[in-house]
Amino acid sequence: MASSIIPNSSDTLKMLTGIGKRVRFRRLIDQETGAIMMVPMDHGFTLGPVPGIANIALTVDQVFQGGASAVVVHKGLVKSLTNVIPPARGLIIHVSGSTALSPNSNYKIITANVPEVVTLGADGISCHVNVGADEDSAMMEDMAKIAEESEDFGLPFLSMMYGRNSEGEEDNSVSTLAHLARLAEELGADVVKVNASPSGKGFDEVIQGTNIPVVIAGGAKKDDFSAFLKTIENCILAGASGVSVGRNIFQAADPMTAMERVRETIQKAVIEVGGLEILS
Repeated sequence: MASSIIPNSSDTLKMLTGIGKRVRFRRLIDQETGAIMMVPMDHGFTLGPVPGIANIALTVDQVFQGGASAVVVHKGLVKSLTNVIPPARGLIIHVSGSTALSPNSNYKIITANVPEVVTLGADGISCHVNVGADEDSAMMEDMAKIAEESEDFGLPFLSMMYGRNSEGEEDNSVSTLAHLARLAEELGADVVKVNASPSGKGFDEVIQGTNIPVVIAGGAKKDDFSAFLKTIENCILAGASGVSVGRNIFQAADPMTAMERVRETIQKAVIEVGGLEILS
């Protein structure tokens, strides 16, 4: 009789990994606003030591001082950052990449595995898929495997989804963004990153088609930072759960101030919508 109320080993494992995912996920979220405010700095793999990430430890320190909730880097940089990531903030390790030196730079290969990411102490894992590229089926297959394995290890999984063909041409129409967000959820992602729609218009349609948090990509460095902030505001008001902004923060003249301005914009929008509750 007693044995019938004792969970089997697989049930216990699922419970523990679920707890682990929740604990890690909390470190990815800004505790005051409830929003995700991550700064991806995986660009060195693709572009080399571009301005803003040549001294990555310095910039990571600056963006955390500005209010970032998490950073995204490749595995090899973790050892350089252990002393600058605050205990209550998040580390996401990116496990896919390509290089601009390649003739096929829009095909992302897998660069690390889930056990390796867990061993490095990460709070999350991310990979990138270019839907519309010639090899998109291979990238989606890789993503599905990462999603399955990260679930087993209780590791939050961020999927970076782009409507981008092999020539690098992007489709940021609302219908495509909605499809990308839904695709990420269907493949098992916990959070999806997509580009904003132009000026954030119609972004509520993207949100309505998925049940996982959607965060906004920053893209290439913008000439008009105020207009960029307005787009972020519009997307948060439409239901986005935060941002994943890289070059518009780490390539700013003052990354800490740029991060502060992004955070202030999100905070204002979150208050207007009545708060965010990513972890219920």
